[in-house]
Amino acid sequence: MGLGFTLSLTILGSVREILGNGTIFGVKALGEGFKPAVMMLMPPGAFLALGLLAGLVNKLPFGREGQHGRSLRK
Repeated sequence: MGLGFTLSLTILGSVREILGNGTIFGVKALGEGFKPAVMMLMPPGAFLALGLLAGLVNKLPFGREGQHGRSLRK
């Protein structure tokens, strides 16, 4: 397992923990008014979180360019 894979699993787990419990490492992160999304703690929640993270990464401008200096994203 590479460092990138480890980092991606850590980020995915952190997102699920924050949205599912409102905590990170046992410390409340989102305040008292937060209603936990129990779905994020179940196995299908990993697919939802992965989809959200993939969508976020696709929307971020990373400056990828094609062979002729043109951006690959519109």
